[in-house]
Amino acid sequence: MPKYRVCVYGMRGEKVTIDLCDTEEQMQNMTVLQLKEKVAEKLPEFAVERIETLRLIFTDKELNEDSKLLSSYGIQHMSVIHAVIRIPGGGRLPPLP
Repeated sequence: MPKYRVCVYGMRGEKVTIDLCDTEEQMQNMTVLQLKEKVAEKLPEFAVERIETLRLIFTDKELNEDSKLLSSYGIQHMSVIHAVIRIPGGGRLPPLP
């Protein structure tokens, strides 16, 4: 049984537990992208082919750099993370004439 896990809340309020790894060393080297891949396996709305739309939020911070370590965000065993879908667009509106 994995020693390190996180709880992820999906968009519909569903809660899933994600098994991350077995050792402290593995936990210290786990990246945001690796977590996204594990979330995509558990929550069908984030299927692997749509992983680029997956946004993960932890303590009001978006985990926005795929290569960044989870430990750099302060994520540890049983941290709670929220998963949402990034909606295309969202850029700035052009200035009014």
